[in-house]
Formats: sequence, C-alpha cells, structure tokens
Amino acid sequence: MGRFLLTVTLAGTALFVGYQLLTPRRSQRAGFSVLRQKIMRRMMDAMPADSPPKLVMSILPRLQKQNEQILILLKQQNELLHKLLLKDQTGSRQR
Repeated sequence: MGRFLLTVTLAGTALFVGYQLLTPRRSQRAGFSVLRQKIMRRMMDAMPADSPPKLVMSILPRLQKQNEQILILLKQQNELLHKLLLKDQTGSRQR
C-alpha cells in the first residue's frame, strides 16, 4: 500500500511540474502568433491592390458565402432523400 501511494504521489508531482513548465511556453507561442499576424497584416497593407494575395483575400468572403449556400442546399437534399427512402421503405413493408 505504501508503494502505491508513493507511486501516485510521484506521478502527480511529475504531472504538476510538467504543467508548470509548459505554461510559460504557451504564452510565448501566443505572443509569437500575434507578432506573426501583425507582420502579415503589414505585408498585405504594403502590397498593391491588384496583387495576387490581395485578390485572393478579396474573393474569400464570397467563396465562404457560396459554400454556406451549397451546404444549405445539400442539407435540404439530404432531408428530401431521407423522406423518399422512408416512404419507399414503408411502402414496401405494406405490400
């Protein structure tokens, strides 16, 4: 029993120390991510309006809207197919 408690205590301590050591790294990664976003924003602002990256970025909102419309249509189609399959299954059971 004493060995088990010692093992559990050591494992808990190791997990706690590991978590404490990783916590500052997470904040450093977040800081790096913010810095990277700022640099990318400055680069995009410095580009001419007709540059390929800016053209792609201008198209993205329209593509997202189009994708959402396609998903809605696919969900509607899926619901209709399910209804047709249910009708077909109930019709074949009644025969």
